Amino acid sequence: MVELEKAVPMAGTTHRRSVWTTLTGWGTLLSAAGSVGFALWGVGPYPPLVAETGLAALAVVLAAAWVVASRRAPHRAGRSPDTGAGLRWLVAWLVPLATLVCFDLGFMVSPEYGRETERLEAGRFGSYSVTVVRLAGDPVRGHNASDEPVYFETDLVLSLRYDSGPREVTVPGMYTRHEPPKAGGRIDVHYAPGDPRPDSPVLEDGRRWGTGVIGSRLLLVTLLPVLMAGSLLTGLLRYEMPGDFRRFAPSVHLPALGIALLGLCLLLPTALGWQAGGLARPAAFLACVTPGAALAWIWRTA
Repeated sequence: MVELEKAVPMAGTTHRRSVWTTLTGWGTLLSAAGSVGFALWGVGPYPPLVAETGLAALAVVLAAAWVVASRRAPHRAGRSPDTGAGLRWLVAWLVPLATLVCFDLGFMVSPEYGRETERLEAGRFGSYSVTVVRLAGDPVRGHNASDEPVYFETDLVLSLRYDSGPREVTVPGMYTRHEPPKAGGRIDVHYAPGDPRPDSPVLEDGRRWGTGVIGSRLLLVTLLPVLMAGSLLTGLLRYEMPGDFRRFAPSVHLPALGIALLGLCLLLPTALGWQAGGLARPAAFLACVTPGAALAWIWRTA
């Protein structure tokens, strides 16, 4: 058998490394991964996303500390050691998952909608059969296609049972099929019996947009491309990880960190629930390109 000899470090080749570069470098990646994981798990179901924003801010601070620690670290002879499977795996999946979070944050509900949903769920919001007290207007017959059932639209006064006692509520534009409603009849509506507010909503259609990134209807649609991208990046980084990926180089890492910071700034209006003149959602969509752009810069320049 032919034995491979261990490569001898090239003369004059050095790299900077210390305990602090290791701690701050891994701390940066793990804080960023924690922020992405918290967003996917739905720790903050609606803005402001305090935990996610806090972890992202911690990642920024640790990244700055990593730059400083790298500049002050002592020189060591030889090439930088191999990055290791753990780092390759973390980067390969962090980039597409961060892109997924950026994209789905563009569909994050508003703080008002989130608080409303939370109150309704606490009040046992669901479908209930209630009694029609009287009609508050004449039934209006709808005009559907000939092969669909006839429906009627009517303003109704309904008797609802709340935890605080029975209540009569006028609900405009209720739909009934086949025949108009009658006093004393039953109809299904969505409401929250445990909600004490006098203006608690009473709805015919109780479907609500899911809160949190994990509750987004688009999560399943976007998850498949993420799985494909993560698998592809894992294979590429296993085959060839840029040599200067782990050791700080100003021309490599400073632009990449700037791109990542730009992405965080674009996400802040959505994550904190700011209106931002209607620009919060487009800014979140624009942030989708920053994780991949940062990795592409490192790959190209390292």
